[in-house]
Amino acid sequence: VCTGTDMKLLRPSSPESHYETLRHLYQGCQVVQGNLELTYLPAGADTAFLKVRSGKTPGGGEGRGSGRPLTRVPPPQDIKEVQGYVLIAENQVSGLELQNLRIIRGTQLFQDRYALAVLDNAGTAGEPGLRQLGMRHLTEILKGGVLIERNPKLCFQETIVWNDIIHRHNEFRDEIQVEATRTRSCPDCRALCAEGHCWGEGKQDCQT
Repeated sequence: VCTGTDMKLLRPSSPESHYETLRHLYQGCQVVQGNLELTYLPAGADTAFLKVRSGKTPGGGEGRGSGRPLTRVPPPQDIKEVQGYVLIAENQVSGLELQNLRIIRGTQLFQDRYALAVLDNAGTAGEPGLRQLGMRHLTEILKGGVLIERNPKLCFQETIVWNDIIHRHNEFRDEIQVEATRTRSCPDCRALCAEGHCWGEGKQDCQT
């Protein structure tokens, strides 16, 4: 469990310390008690801290023939639940490790109405910018809508059936604003997924 942040779009004074703060907060975290805010990450930022394994890993010489049992590799300790909102904004990284995020509860909302906001992840000249959301296990938004705007390299967001994710009793069911204006060609979801709804470029990224 980790606490999350409430900075919204406030620009950090030091990009380096901002990255270290995010890494310290979310590494090994499965439940974010507050908001998950991933903002102002440069193109070269290593986002693997969102998907790490904890505990021991197999060491050299262990296992069959060594007289010692194989060390069990624990499952990844990555984020599965956010109690507040998820904000992904002003990043230059091409992707984020949120494949196992399952539920956004929306106890706090961005701009008082959005549980998921993905904004201005454009990248600068020559830098990638966000290319896919990859939230293949996200199946529930209990409260709050969805806002996705000004992400010129982002693909697939308009193929997602957001109403299947937003809870039927969510008072913000109609607050879905998903912009799909982009500066690159995207793979065709229908070539990957029978229903034509996908979170990313792999067959494992189909919306289910």
